[in-house]
This record gives sequence, C-alpha cells and structure tokens, in this order.
Amino acid sequence: MPAFRYRAVSPGGQAQQGVLDASDLDQALDRIHRMGLTPVRMESHEESRRTGRRLEIFQKKVSARDLILFTRQLETMLESGLPLLSALEILHTQTAHPKLRFAIDRVRSDVEQGSTLTEALRRHPSCFPKIYSNLVFAGEEGGLLGQILDRVATLLEYEAETDQRIRSATFYPTLIITELVLAFFVLIKFVLPRFASLFRNFNAQLPLPTRVLIAISDFFEHQWLLFLFLSGAAAAAAIVWSRTERGRTAIDRFIVTAPIFGPIFLMTIMSRFSRVLSALLASGIPIVQALDIVRGVVGNKVVEAEVDKMRDGVVAGMGLAEPLRGSPVIPPLVVKMLAVGEETGAVDKMLLRVSRYYDQDVDYAVKNLSTAIEPVLLIILGAGVLFTALAVFLPLWNLMNVFRH
Repeated sequence: MPAFRYRAVSPGGQAQQGVLDASDLDQALDRIHRMGLTPVRMESHEESRRTGRRLEIFQKKVSARDLILFTRQLETMLESGLPLLSALEILHTQTAHPKLRFAIDRVRSDVEQGSTLTEALRRHPSCFPKIYSNLVFAGEEGGLLGQILDRVATLLEYEAETDQRIRSATFYPTLIITELVLAFFVLIKFVLPRFASLFRNFNAQLPLPTRVLIAISDFFEHQWLLFLFLSGAAAAAAIVWSRTERGRTAIDRFIVTAPIFGPIFLMTIMSRFSRVLSALLASGIPIVQALDIVRGVVGNKVVEAEVDKMRDGVVAGMGLAEPLRGSPVIPPLVVKMLAVGEETGAVDKMLLRVSRYYDQDVDYAVKNLSTAIEPVLLIILGAGVLFTALAVFLPLWNLMNVFRH
C-alpha cells in the first residue's frame, strides 16, 4: 500500500508530521481529518524521497566533523537508554547542517515505517558512506549498536586526523609542483615564442629542448579545443571504467601497492579490519557471519578478496590464518597473529593488538611522510629546472654565436 508523508496542525496549533499508509491521496486526507488534524502538506512518500534526493545534490557536503558529532550524540543517547526513534527525532531538531538534518529526518521516518537503521542509512550514501552503514549493520547484527557507534566515531576521528596530517605533509610539495607548472606555462606562452621569432630572423636552428617546448606551446595555442575534447573523453572513460568491477579492483590494488602512500592506506585498512573483526568475535558472532560483515567494512576490493579466502578457508576447516599464507596483500604480521590467536583461543584479543600496532605504525609513517616525499620532489624539481634552463639558455648561447659570426 502506498505511503504518504504529511504535515499538519493540531487543534491546539501544534505542528505535526509523519507517514501513514493509504490507498490514495483522498483516503490519506480522510485519515488526517479523522485524527483531528488540519493538513498543511501531503505528498507520496516516494515523491518526497525523490525530491529530497534532488535537493541533497545541491546542498553542501557533510563534513567529517558533522558526521562524527552526529555519531557521538546518537551513541550517547542510545547508551543512556533512549529509544532509537526518540534519539533521531532529537538529533533532527538540533542538527545545524541542512543536508544532514534532512537525511536524519528521512532515516527516522524509514525506521518508523519498519526499516532497520542500516537500510535507512544506505538510502543516503552522500551523508553516510558505505563503510559507515556497514559498521552500523555489524552493530545491529551483534546487538551492540551503541558500542559499534562508539567505534565508528573513533574510526572517523582517526581517519579524519590521518587525512589532515597527510594533507599537511603534502601541502608544500603540492605548492612547489603547482608553481613549477605555472612557470612552465608562462615560459611556453610568453617567453619562448619571442625566441622563436628572433631565431627565424637570423635563420638559426633552435636547440631540441626549446623546439619541444615551442611545439607544446603551438599545440595548446592552435589545438586547445582538441585538447579539451580529448581530456574530457579520457576523464569520462576513466570514470566509467572505475565503476566496473575490473576497474575498481585495479584502482584498489594500486592504492595499497603505490609507493610511499600505499603502505599507509594498507595499514589503515588492516587496523580497521582487525578492530571490527575483534569486536564482532568478542560479542559472540559466529566467525563466518563476522567475516561476511567485515568484508563490507574494509573498503577495498583487493582486501575483500582476501577476506573471501579466509571465509572459504573457515568453511573448509582450514582456519583463519592458513588461507592467507603467501598473500601478496595481507602483511605476514596479521597472518602470524591470527595463527597465534587460533592456537591460544584468543583471536579477538590478538586482532585488537594488531589494530593498535597498525594505529601506531600509521602515526609514525604519516609523521615521516615529508621525509619520504623529499627525494621524489627533488628529482622532479631538478628535472624540471634542468629542462627549463636548457630550453632558455641554449638559445641565448647560440644567439651569441650567431652575432659573433
């Protein structure tokens, strides 16, 4: 039966809103009148949802800070014994961010209609990322939603802090490379064309680096429409490819194997995997079900495939560690700690230790990120400055020789 979302006013002048089931709009209005309310706005629930989604596209993105604050407040209310619907209603009224406030209102309405919190959150991926809803699913399945929300907030805080540190560490290299690109643009746009016209007057041959830069300048000056078209087509093709299973897997493999940044991302994923699996096992969830849940939490196709191997190994009686031996992605430390945990019957405790270890390792790696980037930055700068110097000074040297003769 269709659902209709309404806003109405009670005889006392109080505003009310909600969702009710009715066969059509007339029946919905009749039910509102029988409730003693005066309808102000009435629309189908599905139409309201579509309108809301269109509005969400144009609203400001929900920041990590807003999501962390919402998660902390929801966890506190649930742990204090407040019902979920009441907690969501309170958070809806006090949330300042318009996009998040709208999403909370829809989530509350969906939960009121019988949806699980996970299902309701998944309908708003722009506010609640996939990892967020999957972690909430783990909490609902294990009956420890409040505890998992605390872990979700901690995870969001940790990843936001790590992201900020990475941004700070890469700010200076990014600034230097940007300035180098701008200098290169000014050179090929304004400086080298003057050399070219001057040398043509003397019938002198330009050096190879200068000719290369002038060719680049001519291309951008006369073929810029072609360049824009090719760039747009390449970007569109890359986006389409990245949404395929094969493309997403290739990108995720690059993310965890890339120099400098790859190990940091892999350690972050391993920390998340270990911490969530530890919490699930400690709450008594069967290992196969726990692995199914964790698979949706890691956020990387390559690591998901390794979790699938673990699950198949458990089903086949091989245990957790054995299927991962020789894995090109999972670090040997994780495999060894899993093996020790299986031998001692304390897999959850070992996984928690693994998570803490990788948290410390990520902190150390991020602190030393600038040191790791410096050699690469020096090579790029050196090559750029050398090529630019040859392109500028070799023509001057040759021009002096022309004047001498």
